[in-house]
Amino acid sequence: MTIAGDPGEEFRERKQTAGRIGLAMGCVAAVVAAGINFYRAPRPITLGVAALIVLVAALNIPLGIAIGLFGERLSRRAER
Repeated sequence: MTIAGDPGEEFRERKQTAGRIGLAMGCVAAVVAAGINFYRAPRPITLGVAALIVLVAALNIPLGIAIGLFGERLSRRAER
C-alpha cells in the first residue's frame, strides 16, 4: 500500500515517462538511419545487406532509451 504523497511513486512515473520518450526517440532515429542507409547502399540490395542495415539501425532504440533515462537522472531534483 502506498501513501498519497509517496516520493517513490513520482520517481517511478518519471522513469517510465523518460523511458517511453527515449523509446520514441530511438525508434525515430532507427527509421531515419535505416532510410539513409537504404538510400546510400549499393544496388542491388541483397537480403543480407538489408538485414544488416535494419539490425544496425535497431541499435538506436536502446541508445535512445538510455539517453532518455540519463536525461531524467540529470534533471532530477537533489534530495535534501
